[in-house]
Amino acid sequence: MLTASPNTAAIAHETLRERLGQLNLPTWRCDSAGLLVSEPQIAGPAGLLLRSGRIAGLISRTIKGLAENQGTQLVEPEPGFYVIAVAERHRRQRSGWTVGVALSVEFLDSECFVQGCHGVHLDVIATRIALRPLALHDRAGAEVLAAMMGWAAADIASGMESQHTIAGFTRQLTDGFETIDLLYSLGRFMGDPTQPHEFINRALERLAQSMQFGWVGCWIGADPRVKYVRSERTFVAGTRPPAHADVTAAAELLCARLTSESKPLILNDAADLPLPRGVQCLAQPVARNARLMGVLMAGDKQGEDPQVSSYDIHLLETAGAFIAAFLENAILYGEQSAMFLGSLKALTSSLDAKDRYTFGHSERVAHLARELALAHGLPAATAERLHIAGLVHDVGKIGVPEAVLLKPGKLTEEEFGLIKRHPEIGHTILKDIPLMQDILPGVLHHHERYDGKGYPHRLAGEAIPLFGRILAIADTFDAMSSNRSYRPALAREQVLAELRRCAGTQLDPVLVPVFLSLDLSSFDRLMAFHREHLVDVTARAA
Repeated sequence: MLTASPNTAAIAHETLRERLGQLNLPTWRCDSAGLLVSEPQIAGPAGLLLRSGRIAGLISRTIKGLAENQGTQLVEPEPGFYVIAVAERHRRQRSGWTVGVALSVEFLDSECFVQGCHGVHLDVIATRIALRPLALHDRAGAEVLAAMMGWAAADIASGMESQHTIAGFTRQLTDGFETIDLLYSLGRFMGDPTQPHEFINRALERLAQSMQFGWVGCWIGADPRVKYVRSERTFVAGTRPPAHADVTAAAELLCARLTSESKPLILNDAADLPLPRGVQCLAQPVARNARLMGVLMAGDKQGEDPQVSSYDIHLLETAGAFIAAFLENAILYGEQSAMFLGSLKALTSSLDAKDRYTFGHSERVAHLARELALAHGLPAATAERLHIAGLVHDVGKIGVPEAVLLKPGKLTEEEFGLIKRHPEIGHTILKDIPLMQDILPGVLHHHERYDGKGYPHRLAGEAIPLFGRILAIADTFDAMSSNRSYRPALAREQVLAELRRCAGTQLDPVLVPVFLSLDLSSFDRLMAFHREHLVDVTARAA
């Protein structure tokens, strides 16, 4: 008996047919109802007779009359015509038959043989001569052949079962390796809580490589705390991804049905979600500490088996747990950063509020410094640190007497000396704060000049720290763009012309052209906001 899956049954049949051919046994294949599926490929008159309607009908009737539950069976429907049938089974159900025929010389003299020749217009004598090399068996020999066919079929089935087992074991090893590799990759990506979008994108890319799905997607909008992470909420990867808008809509519908305790969902035909039809979709809640953060999805499964497997569920559960843990850390980091930046803004706003002419100055310098850093090709994380440096670059003015800071006229040399102390005062105020260490050079050196005539240390050229050179340009631009007690704000063209003129003397000649290429529309909106807010503050004070 041959036990095989439908896609391997044909291979088993061909293997048995090849072995029977070496024994001079013509071979047929029948389906479970006894209808012929394939016939012996023998040339000449012998092949024409064996493929004739009479012989085909004889074999088909014989197969239909076989016992249901026996493996290999031997039947002699006509004298000297021995039919040896081996059942093919799939999942304990008979799926077909492999049929070998042993002929004896008795058959060559039978009425069945003669009528068969006449039916296909063959010469009886010529056909008898053509078939004689196959007519080598008697009843005893046919019984031996039947036994041999049974053994051969069992051997083939055993070999294919072994191959199936090895293939299954190989798949298990591969799945295990993919799981370990995914865990390793996700663990390696979790080091930076400031870049959650990169972590999620990498996680989805690794999932798409490890799973046989056309796409994987993630939506993280269910927890309002993700506002501290980033504005992006939907992520998609794969070879056949749906539109982001469809993934977002589907995820929102799913999250309305899910809780943090929900198990993975297997959705047939996408369960009326706005996703591609006709395929299963696997949905995994992304949850942490009893909070539902979003949902992880995979759809359009490829490969031989289009059904979601336990391996698929396990891998998506694992990835969902990693994403949830990372998001929780990123949210905590984002909340702390928001609180930290809020404190800095409150500090600098209180300082700026002392002087109506410098109101909002620190926030605008911070904005310009970050934009210049990004345009210069610095990493986003460095640009964010420059933003913080801009917020606190003038914090040292706390140590400058208000009479000097608010003096409307020209400062005396002594008064200007007090102003020139503010970078060092700011450095002293911030130097013991661990989170400020990398921005201290910017605070201390934002008034150095490229030609070495600045303060406090008269550094020149690239000896001035990069943070200091960037803040110097942002500070100079905003100062010239703002109203001051001793002059009104300069026109934009005047400001830009002055920056060009100062490149190489006061300012870094490499950074100035980069600054001149910036889109300053967001700066203008920020300036307008500060002017409007200043009017409100002044009105309330009055």
